[in-house]
Amino acid sequence: MTRTIHRNFSEVTDAESARSALLAKGFPPASVTLTRHKPLPQNGATSTVSHLLDNLTPGGPDAAEHARERSGAMLTIDIYDEDQVEQADAILAGFGARAA
Repeated sequence: MTRTIHRNFSEVTDAESARSALLAKGFPPASVTLTRHKPLPQNGATSTVSHLLDNLTPGGPDAAEHARERSGAMLTIDIYDEDQVEQADAILAGFGARAA
C-alpha cells in the first residue's frame, strides 16, 4: 500500500539535501517531490499592510524583503514499504524537517 508523507523545511537547501539523501538511499526519484514555497500574491489591501509592516521591521524594507526570500520548501515522499517510513523520517529529521 502506498503512503505519502509531507515534510516542511525552512531552507530550500535543506530540502534539496534531504532529497539527495533519500535518492542516495534508494528512494525512486519519481517518489520524492520537492516543492518550493512561493509567497502569496498581493492585492491592494495586503500590499498596503505589507508596506507598513516592512517599515516597522528591524532593518527596514530591505530586511523584510530578505526574510520573505527565505520561504523554504516541502518534500513529498511516496512510500511503498512500511520499513521506508522510519528510514525516510530519520533522513528528513537530520535536515531539520517539520511535519507538514
